[in-house]
Amino acid sequence: MATKILLPIDHTDDRSWKKALPVALEQAKFQGAELHAVSVIPEIIKLPNLPANYGAGAKDHVRNAVAAILANGNAADVPVHIEEGSVYREILKLAHKDGFDLIVMASAKGDFPNYEIGPNLARVVRNAHCTVMVVRD
Repeated sequence: MATKILLPIDHTDDRSWKKALPVALEQAKFQGAELHAVSVIPEIIKLPNLPANYGAGAKDHVRNAVAAILANGNAADVPVHIEEGSVYREILKLAHKDGFDLIVMASAKGDFPNYEIGPNLARVVRNAHCTVMVVRD
């Protein structure tokens, strides 16, 4: 039984949360677990050829976008984690560090051979220390 559930959200792609958010809320309610959301800002903002302040305000922007998604999904009280770096690595690090025992992730439509499993989802499923629930589109 899960006690802490992590829901990765990409605020630029509604497929990452449209079906997964209701499932995560349902699982949290059913299992009496805490639900947290995470969004990862890609490591491109750390490239050496970009200005020093490039990406300033990115965390606030993403946090506000994710908070709006959660509010619209009747989950305004869900804590939001904003990380920077490699998407799958940051999801895995947070899940391990903070003791999450279930990750709920949405699949995305893709081309053969990855039909609905993108690279980040595949790596999370393969390397997570805990159960990963894949919500298919």
